[in-house]
Amino acid sequence: MSLGWFRCGRGRTQAAEPDGRRVLVRAIQQLPPECHDVFVLHRFEDMPLDEVAAHLGIDQALAEARLAEALVRLCGVVDEAEARHSSERS
Repeated sequence: MSLGWFRCGRGRTQAAEPDGRRVLVRAIQQLPPECHDVFVLHRFEDMPLDEVAAHLGIDQALAEARLAEALVRLCGVVDEAEARHSSERS
């Protein structure tokens, strides 16, 4: 399974597959609301973090922390799903 446009610490995965997208969409939906809002505004609405912070009425450092938390959580889900997928192929 690969998630094309989603980049985690271990590098970029290749072409996105429908299963990978479903995993990622589900993981994004399950983020805590404060992390979800920052992630979606920044990554999907292309809003700079200072604008995200202003839009949500929070400090920029808090917006950065929430984005980092979202990315850590999402990478964990992606890594887990890819490990599961790899073991199923073996």
